[in-house]
Amino acid sequence: MSLSNLNDEEKNVLLQLSYFDLPGDLTGLTVKEIWEEAMRTPNNGGEARRIKLEEYFTSDTYKNSSLAEVRLQGYQNNNPTMGGESESGFVGYAWGDKTGSAAAVYRGSEDPTNWDHFKTDWVSNGSAGIGNEIQQQKEANHFYDEFVKGATGEKLIVGHSKGGNLASYVFVNNLADNPSGYVVNGAPLFWPSLTEEQQEALKSNKFDFIAYEGDFVHDLGFAPYVDKTVAINKDDYDDPFYPHYETSVDFANGSFKKYQKGSIFSPNDINTEVIKFAIVNAVNGVREAYKAALTITNSALMVIHATWKGMQDAANLVIDSCVALVRGLENVSVKAIIDLRNFFDSVRNHTRFLLNRRGGAASGGSFPVEPYLQVNLQRLAYYAERLQVIKRKTNSLNSRIDDLYFEAGLFGLDNVLKADMLTTFNGTINQNITYLNTVKNLLERTESILGTKARSIK
Repeated sequence: MSLSNLNDEEKNVLLQLSYFDLPGDLTGLTVKEIWEEAMRTPNNGGEARRIKLEEYFTSDTYKNSSLAEVRLQGYQNNNPTMGGESESGFVGYAWGDKTGSAAAVYRGSEDPTNWDHFKTDWVSNGSAGIGNEIQQQKEANHFYDEFVKGATGEKLIVGHSKGGNLASYVFVNNLADNPSGYVVNGAPLFWPSLTEEQQEALKSNKFDFIAYEGDFVHDLGFAPYVDKTVAINKDDYDDPFYPHYETSVDFANGSFKKYQKGSIFSPNDINTEVIKFAIVNAVNGVREAYKAALTITNSALMVIHATWKGMQDAANLVIDSCVALVRGLENVSVKAIIDLRNFFDSVRNHTRFLLNRRGGAASGGSFPVEPYLQVNLQRLAYYAERLQVIKRKTNSLNSRIDDLYFEAGLFGLDNVLKADMLTTFNGTINQNITYLNTVKNLLERTESILGTKARSIK
């Protein structure tokens, strides 16, 4: 049994393990021993992965798997807090077996609410999405050269999410080495930048591209080479990113429990080719194009989140802010702005489509009924007025931050983005103000009706 015989579940285990930080040099340990060492660090890897891997490694499935004799032969963690060779955010695992086969497994983007991860992982996603070679891709290729390329047996490249983008990049740039690729919910490469040979290789049986039903990351680009669309294990979930996680599917006898061949989505549902057209063809200067691509890509993720939560005002605010920024760049055409608006419409429509498939979103127009309510209506009005004051101050601050985009150079952009993130969702203040005023008015009206009925009874 070897790495060349891994089934879907075993590859998924390697993907899950790639999200665990290792405490030191553990070269030579088995997959299970690596997991046991990683588990000693609290909260390492995330709760969902810890539960899934606990179930797997304590079952007979692992004892009889191709992973039982696989050992770690390389590990690199370049997160800012891990003391790696750089601070790019790249993380790679290299595995080997007795047959001489080797595999490189790449970690995807990590928690976007952590500024270090946002700056290293999420910021560069926009640049990679429009075909620019990013630092993590270079490091992923070097990692492959160091630990996998010289293997005497089969060579495998595996990745999830952004790690899928890295795996795809390494795969198409090492075709002469005859590797195999396996990607789950990967961020696609920019299709027009690939040679015909590379495009055909991604469509071949040497490369597997797996998409989970409901995942939108693989659809934030053009990927006409999806091999399987896998049904997730929940129909009802609160986290819009749930279908994206590698842990959100079930397996039976090593294979996906429920799937169908090919993609069930139109490649144009959410397609960043419109971003490439609007920005690269309409904006002069690398710095302007880079800034616009970052803003659009991350705005799209925020719009998905806001739409999912029913926060339409917040989604509109993000879209309007993004369009205003792009419109302010040099040499942006009217058509580019129209294309950008159409792109965001596509993002929202796709998100609503997924919502409707899962029973629809809550309307937000009703209030829970309690047997008895005692509310100080004057305090509700007071809180609403305080929020109005905060809203005015936040609007002023947002305007000043918007001006900074045009003053900061490329190397100061991350600080501006960090400040902008803290005030982007000031639209939720409007929701809170509306909620407080609506509650106050409803309670006053109900109180008046009940008072009238009480007097009529007397």
